[in-house]
This record gives sequence, C-alpha cells and structure tokens, in this order.
Amino acid sequence: MRELGVRNLLNYLCFLKNAKGEVSIAIVSGIIYGLSSGFGVPMILKYASGMLFSGKEISSMMLSGIVLLPVLVMLIRGLSGFLSSYYFAACGQHIIEGLRVMIFKKIQRLHLGFFNDYPPSELISRSINASTIIQTNLVDISSDVITRMMVLIGAIGYLTYLCISQSELFVLLLFLTALPLFIFPIRKIGQHLRQRSGQMQGRTAAIIDKLNHNLSAIKEVRAFGLEDQEIMRYQTACHAFSDAFLKVVKYQLVISPIVEVLSAAGVGFTMFYAYKRGLKLEIFMSLATALYFGYDAIKRLGDISNKIQTSMAAVDRIEAILNEPEKIVNPENPIYVEKLRGDIQFQNVSFAYTFGHDVLREINITMNHGKTYALVGGSGAGKSTFVNMVLRFYDPDQGNILIDGINLREMAKHDLRQNIGYVPQDPALINDTVFNNIIWGRPDASQNEVVRAAQMACAHHFITQMPNGYDTVIGESGNCLSGGQRQRIALARVFLRNCPILIFDEVTSSLDSESQRAIYKAVKTIARDKTVIMISHRFSMMSIVDEVLVFEDGMIVEQGSHDSLLAGNTLYRSLYEKQQLKKT
Repeated sequence: MRELGVRNLLNYLCFLKNAKGEVSIAIVSGIIYGLSSGFGVPMILKYASGMLFSGKEISSMMLSGIVLLPVLVMLIRGLSGFLSSYYFAACGQHIIEGLRVMIFKKIQRLHLGFFNDYPPSELISRSINASTIIQTNLVDISSDVITRMMVLIGAIGYLTYLCISQSELFVLLLFLTALPLFIFPIRKIGQHLRQRSGQMQGRTAAIIDKLNHNLSAIKEVRAFGLEDQEIMRYQTACHAFSDAFLKVVKYQLVISPIVEVLSAAGVGFTMFYAYKRGLKLEIFMSLATALYFGYDAIKRLGDISNKIQTSMAAVDRIEAILNEPEKIVNPENPIYVEKLRGDIQFQNVSFAYTFGHDVLREINITMNHGKTYALVGGSGAGKSTFVNMVLRFYDPDQGNILIDGINLREMAKHDLRQNIGYVPQDPALINDTVFNNIIWGRPDASQNEVVRAAQMACAHHFITQMPNGYDTVIGESGNCLSGGQRQRIALARVFLRNCPILIFDEVTSSLDSESQRAIYKAVKTIARDKTVIMISHRFSMMSIVDEVLVFEDGMIVEQGSHDSLLAGNTLYRSLYEKQQLKKT
C-alpha cells in the first residue's frame, strides 16, 4: 500500500514532460551541489589545512591559491545550489498547474450527485490546499533526493578514499554500519505523520466550510443576531486545526534531534578513535567534515520520509476525486447533432437518487416542439428531477429519453446541452459586467443581439439606469442586483442563445406583476418554434401554456390544458384553489 501511494505521488511528475530543459538543469545543478559538498569541501579542507599547518614555508602565490580555492568551491556550490532550487521550484509550478487543471476538468465531468457528498469548501480544500502540499513536497523530495544523495555519495566516496589512503577502513565500516540505525525511527514516525497530516487537511476544509457558510448567509446571520454563535463555530474549527497542525509539526520535528544525537555519537566516537590512533590534524578535520556532511544528508533524507507521508495524505484526498467514476459519459461513437427540432419523449422512465426510493416512476410523455408545458405539483413531486433528466444531469435507471427520436445516451453531452436553454430558480452570475454575464452562454453575440435579448427579458430599462449601463460590474453572484434583476439577466442570457428547447424553473418568482406579464408575453412569442418547459407554483402563468403536467409522488397523474383540468375534480384544481385562498 505504501509503495502504491509513492507511485501515485510520482505519477504527477508526468506534468513535467514539457519542462525537460528545466528538469535537466535542476538535476545537473543538484549533482554538482551534492558532490562539491560531500566530496569537494572535505578534500579542499584536507589539502588547505595540510599545506597551511605543515610548518613549511609557502610562497605568496601558493598561499593566494590556497585561500582562493575554498572560495571557488563554495562559489560553485552556492551557484549550483541556487540553480537547483530555482529550477526545481519552476518544475513545481508546472506540477501544480497541471494537477489543479486535471482536478478541475474531472470535477466538470462528474455527476451532480457527487456534489452532495463533497460540498464546495471540501473541493476547494482538496484542489487548492492538497495540490499545493503535493507540489511543495514533490519539489522538495526531488531536490533533496538528488542533492542529498549526491552529498551522501560524495561523503562516502571521500571517506572511502581517505580510509584506504590512510589504512583506516574501520571508520568507513563504522559509518556504513550505523546507517540502518537511522531507518527505524524515520519509518515509525512517518506512519504517524501520514495519519496526522490527513486529519490536518480535513480540519482545513472545515475552516473553509465555516467561512464560506458565514459569508454566503451574512444577511441571515445579522438578521437573527447569530454573530457570536458564528464566531464560536469558527473559533472551534480553528482550534481543531491548530491541534492537528501541532501534532503534524511534532512528528516532523522529532526526526531532526534523533538523527543529530546519533550523528553526534558517531562524530564523538570518531574523535576518540582519531585521538587513540594519533591522526594528523588535517586528516581528522577532513574526516569530521565528511562525516558531518554524510550525517546531515541522512537527516535531510529523513525529512524526505516526512514529506512523503504528508504528501500521501494529500494524494489520498485528491485521488478520491480523480478516481470517482463518471456516471454520465459520452458514447464512444456519438450521433452527430447540430440543431435539434425539440420533440421530447419519455419512454417508461424511472429514476432514484438512492436505491429503492424512486423519484420518478414509469414516466411516459411526449412533448412536441412549438408548445409550452407547465410542470406543477407539490415539493418533492419530481418536477426538478424531470427537467434534470432532459438536461442529462442524470440517466434513467429504467427506460429511455429521446429528443427527435435520438436517445440522449447516444448524443454527445455538449451537443445536447447546446440545444437547451436553462434558467434555474437561483441563477448563477459572475463577478463581471452585465454584458459579459448575458453573453456567458454565447460569447460571439453582438451588442445589438445582447440589447434585444435584454429587452425581451424586461432587463434593458434597469440596465441602462445603472452607472455604466451594460459595462457595470454586478459583483460576486450579482450581489449588486435585486433578485428580480438577477432573474431577468439570466432570462436575457437564455433568450440570446435561442435554443430549440427552453427550461425555466420558477423564473418569475422574484418579479413584480408587470414584469411577469411582459416575460409571459416574451415566452409566448419565442415558444412558437420551440419546446418550452416551465416549473411554476404560480397559476397566473397557466394562460400562456399549452399543456399542464401535474406531478405527484414521481408520477404524472394529470395532464391537459389549464381550463380542462380546472373543470374536473382534480389534484390540479385543489392546488389552484389553495393558491387562491392564500391570495385572499
């Protein structure tokens, strides 16, 4: 399992395929840095101290060379270290960019039911925070594996050379024998670190969730006087994160003193051994320096284990998204669709969000283009699910849905949805100009087409009264607009697309009576050559529809015109009479 997790982490190196030059510079620079540290510095120290403290006379030129040699080595070491760190960081940016885009692409393809299990705050935490952890640690791991391994190899190489030349193989044997002593605590601590790191990342998502919830409901919080309660909720989430964070830090930091104590024991024994053997000063200094670099490299490689475990927790959170099955997929060979006519047919369609609880049951209905249909019924009757099936947000568990005789499963999702204009009850607007919000679904539209669509949606008048007209920025989610204004901009967006199928979900719920009548008139005009489906609890609009479909318990229990349904002793009539009583 652990090896599989590491492989999953290394899989993200695929994002470096277009950065081969940067990768090469980073690796070569890391090798130079490692060898100049582990081998070069001890060698220069041995040579320089041997010359300076030999008691022999040294010429001025020789002395200058001895003094400048360490400067040259450290210059090479410093420059190569800089280049290695910089280009590994550049590689890290390629990784995080590719990873975030990959996660975002995956999210765009997932079925709507997925978002019931993963709220926005959780997805933000996983796609931003977890990917940053992976990027940072991959950069550090790649850099340290190369540079520290080369430092260790250089140190071992120098120790081998020194011990053979001085016939002191015991020191080398002692160093190599001590290496396994470092492995056990590193592995043991790493197991705890992965678990704690996953908990910390979960606490991060909880903080984002609390903040997002508060900001999205700021009016309700103020209206109900919940400021203190919200502060306590947020403070609790922050405190839980702090606890998890400190546990991660504890396991990250405990490696260093353990390795340092073991390293000091090794150096101390070497000092004792050097004294007993009567080694020369330059031999002892270079030996101690090589040991220092070697033990320091081991310590840094121990840190790599910590980073791997931290990254594994982040990989687990990201893999949960990337491995989520795509339930609504395009067919291998889709039927090419350009402009649909708009005839919709449900053939014995049943559907359940959870097994055994059908939301739609044996729906059989044909909806012809050029007609307007109203869906009415109580809450949970199946109206919204019905239109979700037309949009292919879900596939039927039983039966088929056809448009113009083509099964939706045989069309490409993009082709299908290019033929449907959809206005939800709470439309999504972007923090941009009015103009850019209207052309969101059709970016090639002209100014005149945008104005015409806004006029049809009864939005042109209030838009022109705004400070910059169509160039006015409306704020996040259109918070500078009223509910009715947001709905009218969403209607203008759909009118501009001019799709053969239009779906409206309570689009007039925030409009005044005058605007409602104008919208009804516009819908009636454009419906002449389109299939229009309207979900509504307002019976005032029924005069413009051709047919009413009455839903109850996931079934269409009544069907007909407004007048014919009112004439009978029907469910529709009872719903109509209840609304009339509310008005009085």
